[in-house]
Amino acid sequence: MAQKFLIHTDTRDVVLEYEATDDDGIRVRINEDGPWKTAGLEQVGDTGLFLLMIDNQPTELYLERRRGGASVTIGRHTFDFKVDRWRSAFENRDTEEAGATGTLKITAPMTGSIVDVQRMVGDPVETGDVLLIIESMKMDNELRTPGNGVVSAIHVKAGDRVT
Repeated sequence: MAQKFLIHTDTRDVVLEYEATDDDGIRVRINEDGPWKTAGLEQVGDTGLFLLMIDNQPTELYLERRRGGASVTIGRHTFDFKVDRWRSAFENRDTEEAGATGTLKITAPMTGSIVDVQRMVGDPVETGDVLLIIESMKMDNELRTPGNGVVSAIHVKAGDRVT
């Protein structure tokens, strides 16, 4: 099951996606249209020094937690960043944008196939109700409502692939 994160830096926001591979490895990609790359991260000792492997190319980095985020130093360059889980970051943003009576667009938090759509247009929903089930990496995952409302549109059906 791919996990998505939104990484905020001083200059831009980046979507990082990672998932386990069949051979117990990990692969990552930056932005949803980027190429998948094999990855690994190992801590060196008890310090903030790490060895990052991307497609078998090593890079040393120093990671330091900071209030509200972290910083990473690679060579002579230091980057401050904050990481949010993709789903919660966008639920919070969309809820703020929607207001008390607005429309809230709910998107898939992971790549997968739609197994079952459990609501229909016009159905009333409450916080936590299951809207649909997505199968990803051989696991079923429920997509739940972040708030109360009425389903106004459904753009997928069982068997559709989502990213």
